[in-house]
Amino acid sequence: MMKEICATLLTLCSTLLQSFDFEYSTDKQQLFVRGIAECTIVVNTSVPPAKRVPVLISTAQAILESNWGESRFAREANNFYGIIQTDPTEPHIKSLNSDVLMKMYGRKCESVYDYVNLLNTGSHFEKFREERIKQVFFTRQVDYDKLIDALEGYAEDPFYTEKLKEIILILREDYFGGI
Repeated sequence: MMKEICATLLTLCSTLLQSFDFEYSTDKQQLFVRGIAECTIVVNTSVPPAKRVPVLISTAQAILESNWGESRFAREANNFYGIIQTDPTEPHIKSLNSDVLMKMYGRKCESVYDYVNLLNTGSHFEKFREERIKQVFFTRQVDYDKLIDALEGYAEDPFYTEKLKEIILILREDYFGGI
């Protein structure tokens, strides 16, 4: 009986994830924040609790990586996290300043899904996963600063984690009611 329930929930979540998307205009930051947050919630329902990415962190990284959804990669490729495409036969968009290929997504929420998957499987994010496990199972409280510090390898910018922390403060105050 339990297997059937789990299979049904997995099917429902997969269907929801494939069809879920959001709209925003580049001058409406509120819509962008809400869209990324909602996609993150939907994606998080498809993974075990210990593999979920906090909505504030997902949203802050999307803001920083895509300039509030206004970057060329965001507008033309639905890539909100600067995720690189390593297979040139897969959909991609080429950087204007280098030969780097960036992944192209058909739906905006696919970018969020790929981002969550990257944090859960990428070798650069083992510290993040270890810290998240500590928080989920032992402290049972989210310490955003520690999780963000564990993302130091996400970008080459030496001030990346400090910028993320600043965006988290803005999100808490202006968009998420002080949580």
